[in-house]
Amino acid sequence: MRIELKVVLILITACVIPRLALADTPISGGPRNLLITYRSEPANRPAFRTYLQSEARVQLDKLEQRGVIESYQILFNPVVSSGTWDALLILSFAKFADIQQWQQLERTSPGGLSPKALRFAKPVDSYFADLTWSGVDEKPASERDSVFYVIPYEYNSADQYRSYVDSYVIPQVQGWMREGVLAGYRIFMNRFPVGPTWDALFIYQYRDLDHFGRRDEIIAKVRRTLVDDPVWKHLSEIKQTIRSESENTVCESLISTR
Repeated sequence: MRIELKVVLILITACVIPRLALADTPISGGPRNLLITYRSEPANRPAFRTYLQSEARVQLDKLEQRGVIESYQILFNPVVSSGTWDALLILSFAKFADIQQWQQLERTSPGGLSPKALRFAKPVDSYFADLTWSGVDEKPASERDSVFYVIPYEYNSADQYRSYVDSYVIPQVQGWMREGVLAGYRIFMNRFPVGPTWDALFIYQYRDLDHFGRRDEIIAKVRRTLVDDPVWKHLSEIKQTIRSESENTVCESLISTR
């Protein structure tokens, strides 16, 4: 009985106290990331892809040189999918106030797209977000060969979710990186999560298709090393009550200055 009580106390301490600490530490300043998704009809996808790699790149490079944006990345879905997007633009700003200059651009170029580009695609959703967790492996990966796996989640409580990511997700991600399949990760939290489509967005960078193909194998391997951790095991058992997952996207990076 004493041993069982001790385990219960460990779980309570690990899962409840960190949430209180996070609740007492509000985020300082406004969000410094803007994520924009785009949809394109199948017949227009080749032209849209070409535009992103040429004219859009020139425009974004100029904005970066002027200090309007700090960095950017364009992810592109290489296959047609009705349940997700064709392209995702990730903008990073040095400070929240710089987003105002992007908003001025949107007055004539919705979603940053020129009138020409709007014939090929349309912006769908924009999200102001915080890059809350990130990591890069010491061994660099080729951006061209990398496979980016994007997973949107919705959660019930932001504080509970932060504790869940810290204690359940990050130990697994670090294990995947030690196994050599994962080159980096970013986890964004939507600053204004008032509805669909995501409250948190995971972007995993796998080294190449071969390493991505080992995803399930490595997940199972790493989880076997964590199952004896009572906190991790408890969160694994209740994770379906903490968050829900929607359509994933396997994509490639067209351009990146991050």
